[in-house]
Amino acid sequence: MTMRARGASWWWLAFAAFPACAQNIYRLDPVSTTISFNIRHFGVLWVSAHFPDFSGRFVLDRRGPSSRVDVSVQMASIDCSDQRWNERLRSAEWLDVKRYPQMTFHADQVDFDGDGRALAHGQLSLHGLTRTVGLEITQLNCAPQPSRSQRCSFEAHTRVKRSDYDIPHGFWTGGDQVDIAISGVGSSSVGGADK
Repeated sequence: MTMRARGASWWWLAFAAFPACAQNIYRLDPVSTTISFNIRHFGVLWVSAHFPDFSGRFVLDRRGPSSRVDVSVQMASIDCSDQRWNERLRSAEWLDVKRYPQMTFHADQVDFDGDGRALAHGQLSLHGLTRTVGLEITQLNCAPQPSRSQRCSFEAHTRVKRSDYDIPHGFWTGGDQVDIAISGVGSSSVGGADK
């Protein structure tokens, strides 16, 4: 993904209609947002699940440098629509949710592209370990509403390895590669305080 000087121009154009304020703070809408992951094994989907219990927000700074992303996921909420698999995924064999109850992502550097795309450089903490990852954001659409309330929709994706987080993997437990996806909607009040 190429993120360079044209991103700054797009940023000003995309928010030109917004009232003057330093930042727009969006909180993830739990009803309209889905956080999920897929694991494949020999090219075949092995397991897919989502996390219904999460919180998060992202800050869009018209000047650029203060943009950031924060997401926290409650790992015990994992759901793959199969109770037996849910228990297995929560166990020490996989995510060990009793020892590691949360997955978090924090990014304080966001590079914008001119086509509704961005790359958030951040830290993903999972299974007791923290690694640097890039969250690729697409279909970023933040349009002002008739009222002071604003909504911002996006798709986001990152790819990690289970081995990077000391999560067991192998022939009988699926592949090493994990695709994490967020289909999100955030809501904001114009000029709202960062609390």
